[in-house]
Amino acid sequence: MALVKSMSKMTKNVRVHGTVDATYTVFVKGGEKYIQINTYGSKERQVKGVASQSIQFNKSSVRQLLEIIGNEF
Repeated sequence: MALVKSMSKMTKNVRVHGTVDATYTVFVKGGEKYIQINTYGSKERQVKGVASQSIQFNKSSVRQLLEIIGNEF
């Protein structure tokens, strides 16, 4: 699991990955609000229903993500 501190643009050759299901949770800890996104791996994964990756955003990193999305899309 990781809490995103900051993001910077990187130019790199990438491919489109296969699809997975995801969930999100919004929670407050120490007076600060967070959103956590969990992904659950492919349908071929041996252990199903267990989060394979979790990423957390606080107010600052959500604002940065929204700015990136607005600029790129």
